[in-house]
Amino acid sequence: MSIGSKIRKYRHIKGLSQSDLAFNAEISQSEISSLESDKTIPNSIILNKIAHALGIDINDLLVDESIVQNNSDKAIGNIHSQVTINNHFPENVLDVLLSNQEKITQLLESQNKLMENILNKK
Repeated sequence: MSIGSKIRKYRHIKGLSQSDLAFNAEISQSEISSLESDKTIPNSIILNKIAHALGIDINDLLVDESIVQNNSDKAIGNIHSQVTINNHFPENVLDVLLSNQEKITQLLESQNKLMENILNKK
């Protein structure tokens, strides 16, 4: 299940409209719509805001249990196939994502200040 589908599922469980969730998460309704339709992929800050607004752990949006599909009923001849998809993330993935997002934010702020200083000196 995609992150967007999970956001929609938890939003419906909580009985919230897209506008309600957007207001609670302090983001735009159009962003919620884009996320739920998988047109955009949220960064860690947005995911954290949405999880908090939904009252769930961010890992509920990130982690899928393994999916095992047996295709024995659609076997060709004597060939039986089994597909296992593992979508498990290391436990510290959220910490790393948030740390990286904070570093990116700090770098952008520093870049903006530098640009302001350069422009003001001209």
